[in-house]
Amino acid sequence: MKVIFGGVRGTSCVAQPEFSRFGGDTTSLLVEGSAGGRILIDAGTGIRQLGERIAAAGSESRALLLMTHYHLDHVMGLPSLPLLYQPGASLLMASPPRAGRTMEKVVRQIMAQPYWPVQMEDLHASIRFLKWKDVAPKAPARFGEFDIRWCSVHHPGGCTAYRVEERESGASLVFATDIEWALSSPKEKKTFLKLCTEPVPANLLVMDGQYNRRGYAPFKGWGHSTWEDTVDVARETGVGTLLITHHAPRNTDQQLRSLEGLVQKAFARAGLARAGQEVSL
Repeated sequence: MKVIFGGVRGTSCVAQPEFSRFGGDTTSLLVEGSAGGRILIDAGTGIRQLGERIAAAGSESRALLLMTHYHLDHVMGLPSLPLLYQPGASLLMASPPRAGRTMEKVVRQIMAQPYWPVQMEDLHASIRFLKWKDVAPKAPARFGEFDIRWCSVHHPGGCTAYRVEERESGASLVFATDIEWALSSPKEKKTFLKLCTEPVPANLLVMDGQYNRRGYAPFKGWGHSTWEDTVDVARETGVGTLLITHHAPRNTDQQLRSLEGLVQKAFARAGLARAGQEVSL
């Protein structure tokens, strides 16, 4: 199983040279299985490059798109996803409802006039929406060679964390962007820790660590964690590797490299995610 990062920036994309090493695109991630299955998570501006990678498979292109929530930085790249305009491509979309809004309703709004010139009915790909509940069933959802579990995490308006497992290899990823660990209730923490550890600790935890504890106070309630929180979670759950994501748009490459040094001193199997990075599990 391979994990490819399309975008790792939070809130807004940035394009200046001093942000190029870690990347300026907003959140999107691709999971590729050894049997050819592909799962996209979130549709920030980084989804375009990931979609081009999938589209290279030609008419057999097929993927599942999962959404954590619908804030603009996580959906703004959807209209530029190449698969939508590729004849013969197949795209499943799934997400638990948020505030009574289904994924189908939100996607149709994003692709509607006056926001986008090409309407859903005019897209070349075959698109189907799956109806998932907010609380994951006891049995995981299945897509190709993958098992998928999820839980709600603390964020304004709600957000979903996902666990993706490849059945044959046992490789597993937990993806938790836009989670505010400090304000999470005991129940929210318990549920998320369970997602990270059952049936076994995840090989890779990708978690929001936009702030540090020293500078967190002005942003309390905004829905994001500190890097120190992510290290605490990694230690408690025993995950194999921690990669911190959702970098603040103001943080340059130099600042993020300095931060990564602090993170690795605190937890040796940790780092900061970079756009274009590939991790084999």
